[in-house]
Parts: sequence; structure tokens; C-alpha cells
Amino acid sequence: MAEIKPYDDQRHREQVLNLFADVAFKRDIWSYQFQENPGARDRGFAPVVAEENGSVVGFNGVVPVSILWNGRPTQAMWSCDFKVSERQRGKGVGRLIKVELAQRSPILMSFGISPVAAIVLQRMGWRASDQVHFLRKIRQPRSARDWALMLLQFCTRLVNRPVQSGHMRASLLQQLPPREQIDELWEAVAQGYDKVVVRDWAYLDWRYQRHPFAQYSFLEVRDENDSLKALGVVRADDRQVRLVDYIGPAASAALKSAVVEAMLRQWPNAASYSAMTSDLELKQVMKAHGFYQGREQPRFFVWESPKRVSSSGDCTSGWFIMGGDSDGELLQSAREAWNEERINKDDDGCRLKTL
Repeated sequence: MAEIKPYDDQRHREQVLNLFADVAFKRDIWSYQFQENPGARDRGFAPVVAEENGSVVGFNGVVPVSILWNGRPTQAMWSCDFKVSERQRGKGVGRLIKVELAQRSPILMSFGISPVAAIVLQRMGWRASDQVHFLRKIRQPRSARDWALMLLQFCTRLVNRPVQSGHMRASLLQQLPPREQIDELWEAVAQGYDKVVVRDWAYLDWRYQRHPFAQYSFLEVRDENDSLKALGVVRADDRQVRLVDYIGPAASAALKSAVVEAMLRQWPNAASYSAMTSDLELKQVMKAHGFYQGREQPRFFVWESPKRVSSSGDCTSGWFIMGGDSDGELLQSAREAWNEERINKDDDGCRLKTL
């Protein structure tokens, strides 16, 4: 019978990695994802491990994060990398793991989960948000469907009034602006958010600059006094450009427009541009720039302990979510970079990015 055991890195890591044998890069990304993030450094790494007869049969990874909840600082966890061995599926191991996971943090979040996992979470009291959407802009159509979507883009742009970005200057950087400027920006804008992961320099540095494989670019927006007012995080390849994060005022269509304009200007030859977000204002800004809102809705779930006294009424309302939240973009970027660099192997392994 499966039992929950305290995680022991020396005893469990290799067995857990064997559960993820189908993820070629998992071994190389493990420390970065689970042990080097600011939350784990501050509070430790405490995933859920299920054992049977000394063997790992299930795992649920966690990434501790600082968040704002109803505008107040608190601690939470992303649930990620949930896996049960094939021979144990359908025997209650998954439910055992999720029950134990609820003991790890009073607030849990999960983003981009599978349809099957969504059913399980709903049965266990997690609540789904319907605010996260996928937006896309096509510039180089490759099919009849793309041409039809470009017509939709045109119509979407017509019915959404453009927003002037004002006297702002946007620049493309390959590294984050200085720590003090990022932290000053976040401190200035944080009070405008209801529910959001804290986007200070330590978090952004880990999440985007220290990713072992992926390369991110940064679009900084400054005013006439050279003060940093907003920052966009972008991952671009030869054909697709993704806006994966935004750091700036919660309510400022002009600054969000400046970030989107800068992205379109810096990568004029991209085949398409995309973003995932829950932010209504950013959606409207993007539509005014010719993005269409797709039917795809990435699944974002939240669980709040019944022991907490919450005044929100709905734990899924008021969230600011971008594609860079949780582990979906983190893993997708690793997978794409790994596949691209497989021809450049060194000692039978993909070369990691030099930090």
C-alpha cells in the first residue's frame, strides 16, 4: 500500500527522475526548477512523495512563491510535475498525493493542467478560473485557416480603440535592468494588484535569466526622466514571438501598449506573436494591435485551505496571470531549446546555457 514519505534528496531524486524518463531534459533542469528558486531557498523544497515497499510510485513537485492575496503579502505554492507510476494508476495514489499536498500550503495554484487532472482537482475542492485566454497575431499566414484568422484579426482591431503609449521610450535588453530599479518598480506598482505572484528582481532573475536552456529578452519602458515604468519579458525564435510576462502598473493601458508596440517593432519579421493572460486591459490593448482571442483557455486552478478566513469570496477572482507563471512556459521553453540543440551535444548531453 502506498504511503507518503518525507522527501529525501539523496534517496528520492533518482527514483523521481525515473518517473519522468520521458522528459529528456528533466535531470538538467531539476535543481534550477525546484531548489534554486527564491521560495525554495527561503523555505525549503518539500514536494509530496508516495512510496510503496521502498519504491517511489508518485510525486508532486512544488514551487513556493510569495504572492499578494487581496493585496496583502502571503505565501503560496505552485503545484507542478504531478506523476503516478503506470502500475499504480487507478489505485488512489493520485488522491493520496493531492490530500497530502493540501498540508503543504494554505494556498495552492496550478496552471496549464490536463483535462483529467482538472476533473480530479475539482472533486477535491480546487476552483477553476475562466479569465485566462490565449491571444495571437499572425503576420505570415501558412494555410487557409491562417488567412481566415487574419481576417478575424482585422475585424478585432477595428472594434478596439487603439491606446496611445505617450512619451515613453522602449528599449530591448538581453539582461534585466539593475536590481534596485526592478525592486523600486515592483514596490511602486504592487499595491494596484489583488492577486499576483510577487515579481521582484530575485524572482525575475531566477525565472528568466537563470533558466538553463531558454533565452529571454526584456523590453524596458522608460519615461522622459529615464525612470523605469514597465517591463515586458519576451521569448522569441525564428518564427514565433511570445510575450510571457509583464511588470508594471496593474492599470495602465498606455504602458501595456508601449510594451506590445515594442515587441511588434523589435521582431518585424516574425510569423506570429502570442501571449497568455488573465488581464482584461492587456487583452484589450493586444486586440487593438491586431491580436485575436482564441478559444483556447489554459486551465488555472486555485485551492484555498478552509482553515483560512478569506474575504475574497472567490479565490479565483482578481488574479493577474501571464504565460510565464507556474511551470508551463518554463518546461515548454526547455523542451524547445533541448530539441533545437540536440545536434550540439557534448559528452552525450545538451549544452546548458552559460550563466
